[in-house]
Amino acid sequence: MNPAYSVILFTTASGAGYGLLALLGLVGFNHGQASSLAFGVTALVIALGLITIG
Repeated sequence: MNPAYSVILFTTASGAGYGLLALLGLVGFNHGQASSLAFGVTALVIALGLITIG
């Protein structure tokens, strides 16, 4: 089985985005909120961007 490189890239990007989103949710649940608003917004934008790419 030889998957195309684009499939590997898109699957990895999507998984990284969902992982980052889950990590943000766990941090928010355990600590109340992210360390700063800018960090939270930046991480959310990156996560949603990776999910969209994937």
